[in-house]
Amino acid sequence: MGAAALKHRPRSEGVSTPRLRLVHDARAKKGRSQAVSSRRQACHLTRCRRGFQWSCAALAILTLVAFARVQVTVRATEIALATNTLRQDIETERIRSEALENNKMSLAAPARIEGIAGDSMGMQVAQNVAYLDLSEAEAPEDVLVGDGERSFASISGKVGSLIGSVMRMGTGGEQVLLVGNTGLASAR
Repeated sequence: MGAAALKHRPRSEGVSTPRLRLVHDARAKKGRSQAVSSRRQACHLTRCRRGFQWSCAALAILTLVAFARVQVTVRATEIALATNTLRQDIETERIRSEALENNKMSLAAPARIEGIAGDSMGMQVAQNVAYLDLSEAEAPEDVLVGDGERSFASISGKVGSLIGSVMRMGTGGEQVLLVGNTGLASAR
């Protein structure tokens, strides 16, 4: 067959050895440096404990500050949402109030009221209006009032004064009602 693919050469060079160093026995130094070493270890241990305690305290403080900040942020967000909801409610109520005012104005229009009175109740504007004059002045005896009725001034004596008193009381009550209705209408 064929020749080998690798060529083997024998090593003629020297084998390299690691560099070694001499280490003294640690037990011999142990006697005199043991006191110094234990003090150093105690100081180092104390410093490590203090550092750990300070680190834990700082971490606890930072945790509390972060927790407080999150709580403040959450509360501010809740207040902002509540404020936004209140603004929307106020705007909705304002729109409803404006709609009610517009409806009130359209319902209270004199032309609409006149139309309803004429259509549904059969009312119409009076053609002939008769007024009573109850002044103290003497009226002529043959004065016709309204549709041809004789005046009460022609009735003599106590009956005439009684009828006049009754008419004054009746018209006084009507005047009170008229003034009261006018006052209520102006308040609306």
